[in-house]
Amino acid sequence: MGYIMQLPLRFRPSLRRLTPALCLLAGVQVDAAADPQEPTIDEVVVTAQRRSESIQDVPIAITAVGEQTLRDQNVNGIEDYFALTPNVSFRSNGSRDRKDLSMRGISNQLNPYANVRPATYAFYIDEFNVVAGTSNPQIVDLERIEVLRGPQGTYFGRNAVGGAINVITKKPDNAWYGEIGLDYSSYDTRSGHGVVNIPVVDGVFAIRASGQIEESDGWIENINPVGGGNDYDYKTGRVQARLTPNDRLTWDFSYSYSDEETGMRVGVPTGFITATWRAVYYGNQPGNITDPDGVGFYPENDDRVNFNRPQSVGSEYKYYSTRAVYEFDTMALTAVAGRIESDLFNYGDVDGGSHDFYYEDLLLNRESTSGELRLQSLGTKTLEWSIGASIGKDEGTMDQSTYHGRESPQRMPEGTETTGDDSVASSKYWAVFGQATWRFADHWHMVLGGRYSYEEIDTYAVTRSNLVVTGINDRTVDFDDFSPRFTVGWEPAANVLVYATASRGFKSGGTQSSNNINLSNEFKPEILWNYEAGLKLDLLDRRLRLDGTLFYMDWKDVQQVIRFQYLDNGAIRAVSGIANAAKARSYGAELSADAAVTERFKLSAQLGYLRANYEDYPAALIDGQVLDLSGKPLVDAPKWTAGMQGQYTMPISSTFDAFARAEWNYRAETLSNPYVYRYHVWPFIAPSYDVTNLRVGVEGERLRVVAYAENVFDEDYFSNTYEKAFYSGVQLEPSTRVFGVSLTYKFQ
Repeated sequence: MGYIMQLPLRFRPSLRRLTPALCLLAGVQVDAAADPQEPTIDEVVVTAQRRSESIQDVPIAITAVGEQTLRDQNVNGIEDYFALTPNVSFRSNGSRDRKDLSMRGISNQLNPYANVRPATYAFYIDEFNVVAGTSNPQIVDLERIEVLRGPQGTYFGRNAVGGAINVITKKPDNAWYGEIGLDYSSYDTRSGHGVVNIPVVDGVFAIRASGQIEESDGWIENINPVGGGNDYDYKTGRVQARLTPNDRLTWDFSYSYSDEETGMRVGVPTGFITATWRAVYYGNQPGNITDPDGVGFYPENDDRVNFNRPQSVGSEYKYYSTRAVYEFDTMALTAVAGRIESDLFNYGDVDGGSHDFYYEDLLLNRESTSGELRLQSLGTKTLEWSIGASIGKDEGTMDQSTYHGRESPQRMPEGTETTGDDSVASSKYWAVFGQATWRFADHWHMVLGGRYSYEEIDTYAVTRSNLVVTGINDRTVDFDDFSPRFTVGWEPAANVLVYATASRGFKSGGTQSSNNINLSNEFKPEILWNYEAGLKLDLLDRRLRLDGTLFYMDWKDVQQVIRFQYLDNGAIRAVSGIANAAKARSYGAELSADAAVTERFKLSAQLGYLRANYEDYPAALIDGQVLDLSGKPLVDAPKWTAGMQGQYTMPISSTFDAFARAEWNYRAETLSNPYVYRYHVWPFIAPSYDVTNLRVGVEGERLRVVAYAENVFDEDYFSNTYEKAFYSGVQLEPSTRVFGVSLTYKFQ
C-alpha cells in the first residue's frame, strides 16, 4: 500500500484528483503505483492553506520543491530553490545567511542589520516562524519547500506582503532509517551529512536527527600577509521527536542549531567610489582615481582582495519549537510554539584595503518567541473553515562600532571610535485570523479570509561620531490592521482550475533608529493590494501540467532605508533612518510547466515577466542628494526570469538507474542597489546572465553517486553590490565555477 508524504493514516489528505507514482520533479509520494508504460506528471501535495491538498486545487501562485528535486538539483541553500521559481530573485550581503528575497519586485528595502529583523516575506519551518533569526536554514532531510507568491497574511501573518516560504521537514516515523553522504568539490570544499531515524517505542515515540558539516578554502584569496579569504566553516543539525500516544494526538518537538563563520565578507572591489569615500580617501579628485591596491578591479579581478587586518564574518542561531495536533471527529486543534535566538557578527577590516584606515566590531543579537492556536474542519466538505490566534515578541540588541586604524584619514589615534550605534528594540504583536472555503456549486468555490493584527514597537538607540553623541531615540509606537482575502475558483473540467484573487498585505511601521536627519519620528506601515488571476491544468492525459498567473500589485507607503555617511568638518557622520515612498506598483505574468515527455525523460520550465516601479516618490534621499524617483524601476526586480530543468533516467541493471540532468537559469538586467538612482552606472546596474549546470549519476535503492558541474561555462555575473568604507570601491560577490562529486548511502 502507498502513502502520502509519510504522514500517519489519520493525516492523509482527502484529495479529489490523486494520481500514482513517485513525482520526480516534486519529490512527493502518493497512493498506488503508476503504469510504467504511461508517463504522467504526478500529484504534488502542499500545505499552503494549513491542510494537505493537491497543488492543483490551491488557488495560490505556488512552487513546490520536493525531496527528489532537492536531491537531484543539489540544493544547498535559498538561492538554489529560488532558481526554480518565476519572478523571484535574491540579494546577497556577503555570507550564506545574509540573503534578502525579492518576490514580484516586492523586496525588503530596509537595513539588513536592523536589530528587529524586517522582512517583506514570511519564513516558516513546520509552521514556526523563523524569519527573525535566519533567511537560509538547514536544507538536509526536508520533505519539501513551498514558495508562495503574493500576500499571504491570513495564515502566514505579519510582514508577508510579498509572499511566504513554507518549509516542511521529514518527521520521525516508525521505521529504522539511516543515511550518510559525502561531497567534495572545487576549492577543497568538503561536506558531509547524516540522518538517522529511531523508533524508540513502537508506534508511540520516535526520534529523527540530521546534520551537516561543510568546510571550504573558498575562491577568494587575501594576498596580504595576514592571509585569509572567503574560507568558511558551516555546521548545522536538527533533532526531532514525535509522540503519538493514541490515534488522535500527534505531538512533535524540534531543536535546530546552525553556525557559520567566514574569513571575510564575500566580495571583490569594483573601483567605483561613492561620494563619501572619494572625499575621505582621495580628496574629492575627479575621474577614475581609485587605487587598484595590488589586486585590480572586477571583472579582471574576481578572486583576490588585499586587506591588512583579519576578518571574521558569520552568524549562529538555534531554535526550539513544538507542534501538537489533536483530532476530534470533524475538526482538528493545532498548537504551535517556539523560540529562536541568533547572533550575527562582523569583526576586523572594514576598509577593504591594504592601508589600516578603519576596522569594525558589530554584534547583533535577535530573539523571537511566538505561538499559534488554530481550529479547523477536517475533510473535503461543502464548507471548510479555519480560525485561530497568534501571539509573539521579537527582540534585538545592536552593538556596532567602527574605529580609526593606524593610518586614519582624519589623523585620529588608533582605536578611537569613528561611528557607533547601540540600540535595543522590541516588537510585541498578536492577531486573530480565519478562512472559509465554500463550494457553493458543482464547479465553483469561494474563499473568504482575513487577519486582524496589532503590533507595538519600542526602540531605544544611541548613535555617535568620534565619541560625540549625534542622536538618541527613545520611542514607542503601535499599529493595527485588518487584511482580507477573497478568491473565486471555477473548475469547468477535471484537472482544470481557474481562479481570481484580491488580497491585502500589511507590514507595520516603526520609529527611527536615530534623530540626526530631517525625517518624521515615525515611518508609516506598508500596505499592498494584490489582484491576481490564475489557471492550473493538466493536459495530454496528465503528461503536461501548466500553471499560469497574471498579477497586479498596488504598493503604498513603501519603506525605504536612508543610510549613508558624509564628512562634517573632518569627522565622519553616519545617517540612518527610514522614509516612505508614496506609491509603487508591480505587475506581470508567470508560467510554470512540467512535462513527462517519455517514461524516462522529465522536463520542467519557468518563465516570469515583471514590471515594477515607483509611481510617486518625489523626494528620495540617496547618498545625501534629494532625487525624484517617480517612474523609476525598483531595485531587485529583473524584467525577465527564466529556468529549465531536464532529466533523463534509464535502468542500467536490475538494481541501478543512471541519469543525466541539465539546468539552465536566466535573469535579466537588474538595478542592484539603491545607489543606482544617484549613480546610474555599472556596477549598480547588474547585467543579465544565464547559468548552466550539468549532473550525471547512478542511483539504486541504497547507493547514489553523482558528478556535477555548476556554472559549467564559467559565466561571469553578480546579483548585487554593497557599499561600506571600501578603499578600492564598491564591492560585489562574484560568480565562480564548481566541479564536484557526491555519494549517499542509505541504511534501511
